[in-house]
Amino acid sequence: MFARLTTLAAAVAGLALAQPALALDVPIELEGTIENIIPADDSITVMGITVTVPRTANITTPTANINQVAADIGASIGRPNVKPLVLLRRFRDGGADVLPAQLPGRNQVGFLGATTTIVGSATINDVTGAIESITATDVFVEPAENVILGALISASCTTPMCDGAGDSISMLGTPSMPVSDPRIPTVPPTNEFGFGIDLSLVASPIPGSVGGYYGDDAAMHYHTLILDVGTAGTELLNQGAEVAIDRASCRDRGGELEIEIRGAVHDPADGTVSFADPASGFLLGTVDTDVVIDEVTNLATRFGTFRFRADVNDPAGLGCPTSVVATALDGGGVTTTAPMTID
Repeated sequence: MFARLTTLAAAVAGLALAQPALALDVPIELEGTIENIIPADDSITVMGITVTVPRTANITTPTANINQVAADIGASIGRPNVKPLVLLRRFRDGGADVLPAQLPGRNQVGFLGATTTIVGSATINDVTGAIESITATDVFVEPAENVILGALISASCTTPMCDGAGDSISMLGTPSMPVSDPRIPTVPPTNEFGFGIDLSLVASPIPGSVGGYYGDDAAMHYHTLILDVGTAGTELLNQGAEVAIDRASCRDRGGELEIEIRGAVHDPADGTVSFADPASGFLLGTVDTDVVIDEVTNLATRFGTFRFRADVNDPAGLGCPTSVVATALDGGGVTTTAPMTID
């Protein structure tokens, strides 16, 4: 019996040795500082790990899709096939910079020294342990993740975006300015309900927050500014009806979609909001809004909020929509579209 087992074990071992080496594919996620970007090699180095970033990888910043920015700017100068990765380092054409070599307020070139989150996969030789490849599918970059939550102390703005010559704001005493670079552009400032406001009409001090990066010039360069301007609505860019989505999420339960959408409306504050998949037109459902009551006057305001939660049947197996369109049915049918976070 022992001899038979020994023979069998030897045969199994020989069979294993005869098999070709198998590659071990594992998911990877890196969060760290960008040490190097080499567009010619399609690579980014983070924490000593060099990752291949193919053209198919989705590269984003907090407020832009770099793939789309590269396509748009490349087409405008006759280089429609420029690599998106080039925009993270330095985009030159004919010896001249197409985009500024440094982002506003930074000394390093492009996104060198910036923070990144990379998602992808690695292939490991399961015999030698050698790394055969590390490839990204998604790359998120930002110079830094800095936030000031507190108050707008002072503002001197001549334009709605506060981007005129000599315009300035101060957040808790720190000079703050909108980012003007298309790779991480500033989105229009909003009130606490998500509606665009005119900074030239804002009085200070008022509660608020900015998100962006603190530069080498000792200033906050923000891409997002939210101010609690109150419920009068005098600072609104659009004095007519609007609907805004603050958050939209979806979880695919297999034949059923668990969806939650939050947001607000104004003018009117009360009414019904419908939600649909803009790609297919499939109606996800409707919800009635709740009128916001002013905490000081205890009176109804121009604003209403909503929270839509539903389990939506998905018999065709289409899965979660990538975006959602909201329509204020009592606001003349005004709409807004927002990306859907898929959990």
